[in-house]
Amino acid sequence: MGVDKAFEIAQAVFTEAGTRLQKIRSEEDTKIQVITRILTEVLGWDHGDMSAEQPNENGFSDYLVGDGQRKAFVIEAKKIGAIGVSSQTTSKSYYKISGPVLKPALIGIKQAASYCHPLGVPLAVLTDGVLWIIFLPWVPQASYIERQAIVFPTMQAVLDDFSVFYELLSKEHSAMGTYRVIFDSIHENRLVLDRELSAPLSASDNRIVQKSGLSFDLENVFDGFFAGLAGDQDPEMLVECFVETRESRIADFSLERLTKNVLGNIDPSERDVGQGLEAIVQGAVAGELGQTVFIVGPSGAGKSTFLERFFSRTLAPETRARCVVVKIDALDASGDESTALHWVTERAISSIERALFDDGIPAWNDLQGLYQLEYVRRSKGVDSALYNRDKAAFKEKFAGYVEEQVERDREGYLRRLLTNVVKSRKKLPIFFVDNTDEFSLTFKTSLFQYFQAMRREIKHCLLIFPATDRSAWSFSKTDIFNIYSSKSFFLPTPSPREVFRKRIEYIRRKANSDDQDSDSAGVRDYVTARGIRVSIRNLQAFASVIESVFVNQDYAAKRVGELANYNMRKALGLAKRVITSSVLNLEDLVRSYVTGDMAAPSPVHFSNALIKGDYQHFKPGDEPLLFPVFQVDSTVRQSPLIHARILTLLSDLTRGATEDAERYMSVNSILAYFGVMSVAEAATQRGLEALLLSGLLEPYDLSKKDYSDDQRLAITFSGLAHLDLSIYNPVFFEQFALTTRLPDPEAAEEIRDAYLANGSLIARLERVRELFAAYLCDEDERHLKVPQREEFRSQAALCTEIRGRWSTAKATSEEHWQLPDVVAEAVAGIVESFDRFRGYGFVDVPSLRDSAFLHARILEQGNLPEVHDGDRIVCDVNRNEKGLVVSRVLSVEPDKSTKTLGRIVKLFPDRGYGFINVPELGTDAFFHYHLFKPDERDGLTEGTELVVELRTDERGRAQVRRIV
Repeated sequence: MGVDKAFEIAQAVFTEAGTRLQKIRSEEDTKIQVITRILTEVLGWDHGDMSAEQPNENGFSDYLVGDGQRKAFVIEAKKIGAIGVSSQTTSKSYYKISGPVLKPALIGIKQAASYCHPLGVPLAVLTDGVLWIIFLPWVPQASYIERQAIVFPTMQAVLDDFSVFYELLSKEHSAMGTYRVIFDSIHENRLVLDRELSAPLSASDNRIVQKSGLSFDLENVFDGFFAGLAGDQDPEMLVECFVETRESRIADFSLERLTKNVLGNIDPSERDVGQGLEAIVQGAVAGELGQTVFIVGPSGAGKSTFLERFFSRTLAPETRARCVVVKIDALDASGDESTALHWVTERAISSIERALFDDGIPAWNDLQGLYQLEYVRRSKGVDSALYNRDKAAFKEKFAGYVEEQVERDREGYLRRLLTNVVKSRKKLPIFFVDNTDEFSLTFKTSLFQYFQAMRREIKHCLLIFPATDRSAWSFSKTDIFNIYSSKSFFLPTPSPREVFRKRIEYIRRKANSDDQDSDSAGVRDYVTARGIRVSIRNLQAFASVIESVFVNQDYAAKRVGELANYNMRKALGLAKRVITSSVLNLEDLVRSYVTGDMAAPSPVHFSNALIKGDYQHFKPGDEPLLFPVFQVDSTVRQSPLIHARILTLLSDLTRGATEDAERYMSVNSILAYFGVMSVAEAATQRGLEALLLSGLLEPYDLSKKDYSDDQRLAITFSGLAHLDLSIYNPVFFEQFALTTRLPDPEAAEEIRDAYLANGSLIARLERVRELFAAYLCDEDERHLKVPQREEFRSQAALCTEIRGRWSTAKATSEEHWQLPDVVAEAVAGIVESFDRFRGYGFVDVPSLRDSAFLHARILEQGNLPEVHDGDRIVCDVNRNEKGLVVSRVLSVEPDKSTKTLGRIVKLFPDRGYGFINVPELGTDAFFHYHLFKPDERDGLTEGTELVVELRTDERGRAQVRRIV
C-alpha cells in the first residue's frame, strides 16, 4: 500500500473517530471503531494476522499481531481516557517508562510487557485509540522500564509524525525490523547518527578515460557483438548454442533444495530432461490425460531456449506433427494484470488460428464446424421455420450469430478451437507459458488456474511452465499448486566458459559467411597507433579477442560467472564491460589480432578492466554487480569489516555443509553471533540488508526478496567471489581503498596523499593498500571484540590476514598476482567423458565447481588402467595457459559397473550422445558417441542391441561406461 496511501486512510479514520469520541465509551468500542481499523486499513495487517484474548501464563492479551511466522507486537487496549497520561506536548515525544510523565500508564505498560515475555514478542503497545505508547518490553543488559518509550499523545501527533508511526507498527516494516533502528536511535544515541563520509578520491577525481575514434567505433562493434552473444536478435543462435546440461557442472544449491524439499516431484537427473519431456509428450499424444510440467532453473539457465530447441530439434518429427504448440510469452503483455487474461486469450487464439487455418484465418466452413452443435440446435429449434423455408437466409442469420459469439465470447471461442484440435484433428495442444517470473504471485496463480481450466475441459492438453527457482518456490506454497498434479524437471546453470565457446564459434561462422556475401563498399579503414591498417567490417571476427579472454583460460569466465551468480545475461554484461574497458586498450587488441599474436590479458589487466570499466578508478554504483564491501552505512555506526565478517561466517558455513539446508543461518542466529562480538543489532542488520539487496546473500525462502528478521540466509557465488576479491585481489583492494567513503576524514586524506605522492605507481599503490589495511583493522577493533573461541577462529584470522597480506614488508605486488600452478591436491573427481581413441577427456571436480582436462599420458605416467565415463578418481589439478588440467591421478576407484544387454532408443548425432534402454534394470542409460570407434559412429541406428557396462551414480542415474 505504501506510506502515502496509508496516511490518507489514517486521516479519514481519525477524522471520523474524532467526530464521535463521546460515543466511544468502552474498551470494546475503542477496539472495534479505532484500533482494529488502524491495524487493518492503515498498517496493512490482515484480520488473520491478529488474535484477540490470546492466553498465556500472565493473562489474556487484547491483541497479538503477527504474520503467521513471527509475532510482531502485543497491544494492550484501554477505553479512551483511561490511561491517564497528561503529556506536556501535543507532538511525538520520548519518555522514560519509569519517569513521572508515564507513571499513570505504568500498570498498563507492565501488563502489556508481561504478555510479551512468555511468547518472546519483541514490541509492545499501550493505547486507547487516541494515545499510543510504544516500547520494547525487554532490552539487553538493562530493565526495560529504565529506557524510553515513544509516545504519540493524540491522533494529530500520529498524523504529524506518521512515517515513524508507520515504520514502527506496519506489516511492511515489521518484517524488516525497522522498529529496532528507531529504538536504537533513542536507547543508544551513539549508535545511530547522520554523518558525512568522504573517499580518498572524490567523484571529480575519477574521470572517464578518453578513447580514440577507433576505440569508439570498436566499442559499437562490440556492443553489437555482445548483443549477438546474448542472442536477443538471433533465436537460431540460442538454439544452436544451447549448452547441454550434461556439460554443465555448476552446482546450484537452490535447485537442489527445490528438488528435495519444495516441489517434491522434480526429476533431478539433468541429462534426462529432454528424454523425460519427450516421453510425456508422446504419452499425451497417445491418448493419456493431459499433464502440467514445470521446467525449473535459475535465471540464465536457458529454460526457454531448451524448450524452443526441444520442440524444433529434439522431439521426433512424427510426434511433433501431432502437436499444436502455443507459446504465450508474458513479456509481450502490457503489464496490466487486470487485462492480462484477456490478452492471453487473444494471443492463444491467434497462435492456434495460424497453426490450423490457411493464412491464419478461419474460413466460413471452419467456423461452422466449430459451432456445428448450435447450427443443428437452431435448425431444429428457434429457427426451424426459417431453416425449412429458406436455408440460405438461415445460414445468413446463423453467420451473424457466429460472428457475435466469436467476437463477444473470446474465451468460449478459444475452447472451441481447442476442442477442434483434440477431437476433430486428433492433435495435442501444448501451452508453453513463458516469462511469468516478474509478475505477482496473484497473477501467476490466476494464470495457472486459467490454463488448468482449459486442460480440464479438453482433457488432452499439456501445460509447460518455465520458472525460476524463486518463482517455483513461492508458487509451491500456494494452495492451487497442491490441487493439480504435475511433473517437474530442473536445468542447472551451464558453465559460462562453455556458453562463450559455443556462441563465439557460432558468430565466427556466421561472420565469415556474411563477409563472403558482402562487398567492400562503405567499409571504413583505420590506422592504429602502431601503424596497422584494419577494416571495421572484419571486426566481427574479433571473436578471437573474446575467446582469448573468456575461453582460452579459466579465470575470467569463471569470475564473471560467479559475480553474476551464473545469470548468463548478467555475465555477458560484465564480459562486455571488460572487453570495452579503456584499461585493455582496444587498439592493442586490434594489433594483436592482426599480427596473429593473440594472448589472454593478464589477471592484472582483467581485474583492472572489470572493476574500472571506462573510468580511471572504480566508481561505486557504475556496475551494480560490484559491491563496495568496505563501505559503511552513513546512519549507523559500523565496522568497515562488517560485510566481510558476515560473508566469512556464511562462507565457513557453506564449506562445512553436507547438504543445502546446512548452508543457511537464521537472521536471529547471525544477530546473536555478532552480538557476542559486541556488534549492535542495527549495525549487523544494515549489513545483512545491503548484502541481500546486492545479491551477495540469498534467502532460504526465495519468495521473500526483502530482508526480514525471520529469514534464513546463505552466501551466494557472488558473495564468495566478493569475499575472495576484496581480501586477496590487489586491484580490488587498492580500488576500494581509493574510492570507499570513510567516516574518518584524516584517514581518507592520508590515503589520498599516499596515492598522489612522488614515486613509482607500484610503490604508491602498495602504500595505499598498507594504509587502508591498517585503517580497516584499527577501526574494526574500535567497534567489536572477537572472543577467543573456536567458533570465532575465522573472525579472529580476518584482520591478521588483511594486515599481513598488504604489508609492504611481507610481499611485493607481483607475488600477489601469481595464480597458483597447483589448484587442488588429492581431490575427488568424476570422469565426465573420456575419448580413448583421441586419448583425452574431462573430469568433473565438484569441489572446484569446474571441469579439468585429462590426457591419457597422465594415466600412463601413474601406471594406472584406462578410465571410462563415470569412473571416480582422486587427482591433483593444476592450471596452465589453457585452464584447469589433471596433473596427476592418484587412484582410480575399482570398477563397479554392471554388464548387461541394452538397445539404442534415442540418438542425437549432432550432439554426440544417445540413450540405451536396459530392460534388466528398467531404465534408460546415457552414453557418449566417443565410446564407439570413429568409423562406427555414423552407422549407429535406433533399435541396435549392444552389450554394455553401466555405472549408476548416487542419484540412481545410469550411464554407459563402455561398450563391451
